Amino acid sequence: MTKKVLVITDAQNEFITEALGNKECEAAVKYIVAAAESGEYYKVIFTKDTHTADYLHTQEGKRLPVLHGQEGTEGYKIHPDIVKAVQEHYAPEQILTVKKPTFGSLDFGNTLKAIWEEVTAAGEAAEGEYPMEVDFTGFCTGICVLSNVVMAKAFVPEARVCVIEKACACVTPQTHQTAIAAMGPIQADVI
Repeated sequence: MTKKVLVITDAQNEFITEALGNKECEAAVKYIVAAAESGEYYKVIFTKDTHTADYLHTQEGKRLPVLHGQEGTEGYKIHPDIVKAVQEHYAPEQILTVKKPTFGSLDFGNTLKAIWEEVTAAGEAAEGEYPMEVDFTGFCTGICVLSNVVMAKAFVPEARVCVIEKACACVTPQTHQTAIAAMGPIQADVI
């Protein structure tokens, strides 16, 4: 049986209802909640965009001069509807959080690899099944979601990697669609 992992990418308030959010991000929340409420996941990984006070002096900060990812702020918190859905459907040991200082995260990749090793050691996948599927949701499709899909393909290349299209959003609908179109060539399935 395939073990499924739900990745909730940067579903922080600042990417939904605050300075970096938009109506498309707000609309995607219900689809992230629905994925979590399915209860079908072996593990749930929250990624959190996390920056230090010197963010505006970094390369990213100079190109995106909006201070965000600051621990302890309301914007840094995961959207409450998403937190509630995950906490109601998964045990604490099934829920992981990875703080990422940039778009793609080595810590995220290593976390996925550790789950892969756990899953494949159990040997529960039937002949012809993927041992593990990684389903991506979150923000922004063309930045952090895409970057971490690439990380997943690098760290667990034999896992099935999917993007739940309606559970993602980007800066604009056009950048979302561009990112979705880029998923196929890197062997990520759009569902």
